Amino acid sequence: MSWIREQFTFADLQRLLFRLSERVKAFQGLTPAEIAELLGSSEKCSFAPGAHIVKEGSVGTHMYIILSGDARVLKSGRDGEFELARLMPADSFGEMALADNEARSASVVAESECVLVRLNDQIINSRPEIGLKVYRNIAKVLSSRLRAADELLAWRL
Repeated sequence: MSWIREQFTFADLQRLLFRLSERVKAFQGLTPAEIAELLGSSEKCSFAPGAHIVKEGSVGTHMYIILSGDARVLKSGRDGEFELARLMPADSFGEMALADNEARSASVVAESECVLVRLNDQIINSRPEIGLKVYRNIAKVLSSRLRAADELLAWRL
């Protein structure tokens, strides 16, 4: 995996707070102080176009939020890789790995230069009042994705 790890500067954190609280579904209902706490223990990652951000089958304990750039979600199937989704700024991925620490269900590849926030499960699990809100939001995100997948599957049968 080819990426650059950086710490957020104070100025970075200030610029991100408002944007994240308004647009990122996993952060809905969190106060600016709670988001700042999450970001304080997160990492800023940069990926070049074509780089694998996560690989299907690898085990992970992180979720990601796209700050800039776009990416593709790819799933292996009988006939090769199938594109499940396109991700843009404020979209998140890796929520399932954050919740269950199991193998990734799909790969995510940077389509353009991507800058992401990388959150691990430690801060979320160490602060139950924050974790409760984040995991509730993740459940909503995953439920929405499952409903969309069910709808697609129903039309293919």
